[in-house]
Amino acid sequence: MRIAVALAALICGLLAGAAPARAQEPVVNVVTFNVCGNVCRHGEVTRTAQNVARQVRDRHASVAMLQELCYSQFLRVRALLAPHGYSAVFAPATTGGQCDDRDRRHGRGFGVAIVARGTLSGRVVRQLPSPYETRPEPRVALGARVHLAGRSVLVVTTHTAPRGPNLALQLAAIQRWLVPIAAGRPVIFGGDLNSLPTSPDLAGFGAEFQEADRRPEPLTTFIPAPRKIDHLFASQRFLAPHGTSTVCGAYSDHCLYLAGFVTR
Repeated sequence: MRIAVALAALICGLLAGAAPARAQEPVVNVVTFNVCGNVCRHGEVTRTAQNVARQVRDRHASVAMLQELCYSQFLRVRALLAPHGYSAVFAPATTGGQCDDRDRRHGRGFGVAIVARGTLSGRVVRQLPSPYETRPEPRVALGARVHLAGRSVLVVTTHTAPRGPNLALQLAAIQRWLVPIAAGRPVIFGGDLNSLPTSPDLAGFGAEFQEADRRPEPLTTFIPAPRKIDHLFASQRFLAPHGTSTVCGAYSDHCLYLAGFVTR
């Protein structure tokens, strides 16, 4: 009996002195999705927007980056997600021939958007260089700040040129902008970068960023010729990857690409 009491006292003392277990960090779910709203969806609004909004909700996305989106489709996505606590910003890069002529300001505006659970602030739009005549469609990078996992995070998305010297110049311009910022604060960057994971044009991001999908055989994000050209990067000093997945279907020629991140 005395031995049992002594052992019990010893165990209680050890437990009392043990450090409390660290609470599990919340996972920030980030989605990037090339909606193909003009070419694949022919500018259609209702079902296209419903699919995007449902995917964002079903994946419990904290942030969604959308590319190839008509302004009219963006307005409907924003309206569908607003009751669920999401806000959204849009940046037109060019016009979509099949997009609705929505209003005097945006007309057939066609570009990229960021959707986030919570309030987006500090919207910034950067025109990307397209000096060469080979497919010189205007391109932009869209950024905004959002509060995620207790931190202010800069979120940036883009849809770069499909190939060639314009693509290299655009990725270099984004690197010059974001890599120095990522050294001192959390940044999440992604979108349709039209670049394979092994592309030398992406190498510069490795100084401060880490791509979420680190497996030897990366996930496929582009359907017609299966390959990974959509990416999600996070500043590696502040955010660590926590799993990736894709959702592919008939709504777009791209798969929805989902990544989780946890704070460091």
